[in-house]
Amino acid sequence: MSNIVIYYGSKNEFYKIIPTDHRTLTDLVYEIDKDSKSYVIHIQGQNENDNNDERVFVENFVASSDEYAGVREHVIINFNNFLSKFDSKNIYLHNPPLQISDQIIRLHPNTEIVYQDYCLITLDHLKIINSKYDLKIIGQSSVKFELLQALFPLTLDDRIRPVVLLLYGNSGLGKTETAKFIAEVVGEPLFRKQFSMFQNNQFSTYLFGGAHYEKSFAKDLLDRESNVLLLDEFDKAHSSFHSAFYQLFDEGVYEDQNYSLRLEKSIIICTSNYNDLNEIEEHLGSAIYNRFDKIVHFNDLNDEAKQKIGEQIYESLIEVYENRLSESIIQRLSSSYVECDNVREIKHLIEDSFALHAVLENIKE
Repeated sequence: MSNIVIYYGSKNEFYKIIPTDHRTLTDLVYEIDKDSKSYVIHIQGQNENDNNDERVFVENFVASSDEYAGVREHVIINFNNFLSKFDSKNIYLHNPPLQISDQIIRLHPNTEIVYQDYCLITLDHLKIINSKYDLKIIGQSSVKFELLQALFPLTLDDRIRPVVLLLYGNSGLGKTETAKFIAEVVGEPLFRKQFSMFQNNQFSTYLFGGAHYEKSFAKDLLDRESNVLLLDEFDKAHSSFHSAFYQLFDEGVYEDQNYSLRLEKSIIICTSNYNDLNEIEEHLGSAIYNRFDKIVHFNDLNDEAKQKIGEQIYESLIEVYENRLSESIIQRLSSSYVECDNVREIKHLIEDSFALHAVLENIKE
């Protein structure tokens, strides 16, 4: 009887639990497939036991989540039959499709199932957000208190389901940077999906599931390295896809035809460029609108905020270009910050000035 472990979590954490010396799913499928195509010639008088038909012994067999897409469907459907073609002491399966995990658990009820322990937000994290948010995201101090209010329930033992936030306002005001900052405070890389790409049937398959070898949102969620998720430009996704998120937002459960998972105590941040609440409800619909735990508005930047942002970006680019601009250029730049609408415009203005200055310095005779 093999020791079987099913691990749900990121690839990096999975590799920490598997032995260095192992054989992979891809490797064994290739070997068994090659052997099955070999011709065996029986010579009259030869004992059939002389044929080398011993099963391969594999001490540690590992199937990582990326490998299932590379094998044929019959391997997935008859995975236990595939395992019977070799002897193994230890089997490690990473984020297997339901077709595989159901087979394994049915025939091997002692299978060990391990879930990655993601970092959870704590009161200490909220204190860091409170003390550093205004330094990181300039001009949005009212946003900070709404974030703290929305995230606090996750510090309670009884709150299991995710907190789902919708950040809205004009572009370039710090919505995406806010998601990055929260992930940074929690201590995990941000899981990010750009929803402006979710417009056609291909992404319908991605969200609702297709063949085992096709990309899927559920599989990406299983492979994630973080419990802080950013669904960027959520307003750009076609409304027909919103139903895919009902159960995820309500209970933290996401299912397609190949995978099923539960997000516990996660932070799901959706961003949009809507201008007011009425516009949000009208375009997204009440069904998804009412599932957000908090809808947070990002204000347009005032002149003071633009000046602070410009000064901060200027200081950061000095190191990048290893050069300082003249006082006259700095003054002209400073007076131009207020003409910009958002952080991106201010950054482009300063970067262009640095680049022009640097290139003129380098090409002069």
